[in-house]
Amino acid sequence: MHDGQVDAGALAAVVRDLPAVRGLHFLRPVPALALRPDEVAAWVRRDIELSYPGDDLDRVSTVYGRLGLLPAGLSLRAAIEELYRGQVAAFYDPRSKQLVLATEALRAGGLAVRILSLLIGRDLVGELLVAHELTHALQDQRWGLPTDPEPLVDSHSDRVLARRALLEGDATLAGFAYLQRDTPSRDTIDQIEHRLHAIAPTLAAEYPEVPEVIRASLAFQYDAGTAFAGWALAEGGWSEVDRTHEDPPASTEQVLHPARYFGVRDQPIGIALRGTEEIEAAGWHRILEDTLGELTLRILVRRALTQDRAVAVADGWGGDRLRALARGDDLVLVWMTAWDTPADATEFFEAMPDVLPGTRVERRGERVLVLLGPPDVLDGVSARVWARTTSKKGE
Repeated sequence: MHDGQVDAGALAAVVRDLPAVRGLHFLRPVPALALRPDEVAAWVRRDIELSYPGDDLDRVSTVYGRLGLLPAGLSLRAAIEELYRGQVAAFYDPRSKQLVLATEALRAGGLAVRILSLLIGRDLVGELLVAHELTHALQDQRWGLPTDPEPLVDSHSDRVLARRALLEGDATLAGFAYLQRDTPSRDTIDQIEHRLHAIAPTLAAEYPEVPEVIRASLAFQYDAGTAFAGWALAEGGWSEVDRTHEDPPASTEQVLHPARYFGVRDQPIGIALRGTEEIEAAGWHRILEDTLGELTLRILVRRALTQDRAVAVADGWGGDRLRALARGDDLVLVWMTAWDTPADATEFFEAMPDVLPGTRVERRGERVLVLLGPPDVLDGVSARVWARTTSKKGE
């Protein structure tokens, strides 16, 4: 950046040298522009509107509020805007296919600039951040970056978040590779991963009013995502990272535990949730259906238990499917979870009364059903869900 304008020469140097370092070449040019703070804020708002059309955020807020993941009365849209606007220094926009540089954020720093500056002890703005975001352009030109939101009643947020972690981890490592003009060694990857552990506590300190589920999802993409991509890079170089993009992780479990992807593959259990047809015919309508996954489960359990216990309870997650139905101001949540072993299911079953007081929790073997809603409605739903819901490994 120079006087609020894109430094064409510096940008050209990154565009010229990054492909050789990352092992991918640009298929087409990537236009760049500089935005003032007010323009960045407008861009962030527009991106949120496109990512969560209509009343999607209101519906997510309702369900997450009932689960205790969000405080009552919180504006989810405002919280997301505040967090992301505060971190924007440069970004690649897969909708417009442009590299956007935020002039004020680049001068002031922002969390990403400060955390990454700790890693190598010098100014990163004109190099690492731009190389990071241009790596996203390379990814988009090869594999495509998602831009269209999933329907809220048929969402797979856990799978989407897992892929985002791969994208961010790859870009983070590529940025460092660009700075040193060489592929990071295993020791360097370990050092990068260790420093990136600071992201979560730094976000918590600087954005205490932003719910943990939002902060943790952002930190996960850079922290766990870099560890996951680093596993591939250390094992097989950039070609192995490319192969991973061709077959991306299917769950946050695989990202949190890379051996469950790169070693013996632990595919998530796909759950076809059924049994709510009768209450839907009586006027209840679906407002959300999604898979929460191991990461969100950790965050949920951590509300009531220690961090170590939350990690232990969430470990052993095999799959889950949550359906939310509304009628007027009433809400019913039907959440079927699947676990690797009966012992894992029992551990989750026994934690739920503390995590979600007042819920109905039922266990059968390796599956646990969590129900919230009016008791007279749940009486009929429980038996039908158990009888009709099916599950299959790897879907």
